[in-house]
Amino acid sequence: MESFLVSGSTDYVSSDHDESVFSLSSGSSSNESTFTTSSTISTSSIESSPCHLKKFKFWTKLPPAFQQNVVKQLDYKSRCCMRKSSSLNRDLIDSTPLIMSYITMKTDRIYNPQTKQLDEQVVFSVFTDKWKCVNLHGVDDFLALFKNKRSVAQSFWFDCFDENKPCVPKFLQDLEAEMEKRRSVCKIRARKIQWNNNFKLLQPKGKVQKPSTSDAGDHFLKILNLFDSKYLRSLDLVKSNFTSGTINMLAKSEHWWLLKEINLELQQKTVMDFFLTAEKLQYASSSFTGPEIWKVVQSYQSRNLSRGSHFQLTVNKPWDVEEVLKCFQVPLRDEPIGGKRSPFIKHTQRLKTRNADLILVVQLNSEVAKGVICRVDHIEEDFGKE
Repeated sequence: MESFLVSGSTDYVSSDHDESVFSLSSGSSSNESTFTTSSTISTSSIESSPCHLKKFKFWTKLPPAFQQNVVKQLDYKSRCCMRKSSSLNRDLIDSTPLIMSYITMKTDRIYNPQTKQLDEQVVFSVFTDKWKCVNLHGVDDFLALFKNKRSVAQSFWFDCFDENKPCVPKFLQDLEAEMEKRRSVCKIRARKIQWNNNFKLLQPKGKVQKPSTSDAGDHFLKILNLFDSKYLRSLDLVKSNFTSGTINMLAKSEHWWLLKEINLELQQKTVMDFFLTAEKLQYASSSFTGPEIWKVVQSYQSRNLSRGSHFQLTVNKPWDVEEVLKCFQVPLRDEPIGGKRSPFIKHTQRLKTRNADLILVVQLNSEVAKGVICRVDHIEEDFGKE
């Protein structure tokens, strides 16, 4: 996948012009966008244009709705270049939300013109459905993504964002300071956070790196507080190095109790009640007890959940299905889905919910307990989707 680097590209540097003059390419890039009078701007026409400045005398006379439609077709680099052309275009860009499929943030070695060498810095990439990824770095570039209050990333992925690397705490410190200056108007908006920090640090020969004395939750909680809790609905922590202490810390934050979906792998035991507000739960651990499994089943049965809400509990150490079923405080009745028994499913229990049109179907084997809220008359269809 082709990508390019934009640094400091969002600052307004040009003065107003009578005729709106702007270039939709910069630096050594060979691509430039041009506008047509059609309401649809294709990516192929954008990439095939020559690279030089052009005057668009008619641009300021076009209807605002048409101008916004043009901006929506531009990639992030082109938006930054257009933003620098005039104050009118700057306001237009800032008023048009940036639709982002996902953002990745990690550390990488990039060239520093001041030191004339490769320095490790925090970098991030922005992806959408319509254009190729853009690689960026710097606090200003990052916050520019969320300048419009309607700009929301569907997913935000932290890839080995290790607090032991000097550039990471420096970036977070600068980010917190800048967000404090901008106050409530500046928050990271994302529907989902994916956290991948489950890796072993490579020790250089002859050097011994001291392990971090702080819990991984301290680092993650600082980052979590930078996100707007009104938008965050999902946490994916399968590839994390979290402990039960980490979960205890996260459960005290407002973000945790507003989550609709939690995906977690945790080998240490923690309080099951922390997960009983989620509508979609996937939880892998070393073991679960019968009472813990029944507590989750009761939670999904008693809450007024919508169709498709589900849970899946997975263990490394197999449990005794008969012992687990002894904890079910309902008459046991094995009713396989579709009337077909499977050697991989030891028991299928159907439980009534608060909605007469919905039913909770729970399947168990020696390693997995799965429950799905299904329509009474479409159990096979709804259970299979999850």
